[in-house]
Amino acid sequence: MKKSIALVFGALFLFSVANAAVTVTRNGKTSKYENGSTVRVTGQSAATVNYNGVKISVPAGVAVTIAENADGSVNVSGTNLAGVKVENNTVSSSGAVSFSVSPKTKDITVNRGALIVQDASGKTTTVAAGSSFSAAAAAGASSLPAFVNEAVLGENTASQQATQDVEEMLSPSSPRN
Repeated sequence: MKKSIALVFGALFLFSVANAAVTVTRNGKTSKYENGSTVRVTGQSAATVNYNGVKISVPAGVAVTIAENADGSVNVSGTNLAGVKVENNTVSSSGAVSFSVSPKTKDITVNRGALIVQDASGKTTTVAAGSSFSAAAAAGASSLPAFVNEAVLGENTASQQATQDVEEMLSPSSPRN
């Protein structure tokens, strides 16, 4: 009984160490850090950081500091960022900037400075301090195929709504105010 309990605790310990929440990969070598650690990536060579499920790729020549906020979001700060990839978005800044990334939604919230975000489709947005960028909302806004004419889509939507309004007005089972 004691041996099986010791084996279970040993396996849990090894599992927790093997699945560290913070990893930094540079020049093909991966370093693991304890959950909640502050990681400073200097600009000597490119690095990829996986912090609580948020993937951040830092190119050579760029320095950032990555840490965990009290709410569990991942905070990234640096000066004159260029070409830093946060998940599927590329971010840059002119001057000092600090932003947070939600591990669940991957939304980017700018805490200080201004951030230029280019999403996976190439659309560029400037996000000021106190504002957020939602990759899901940006993807939803541009999810129409290129062959769909948005003007015609708007006309059809208005036409469908007018037809529905008339049908509700004529229907004897429609609710009355």
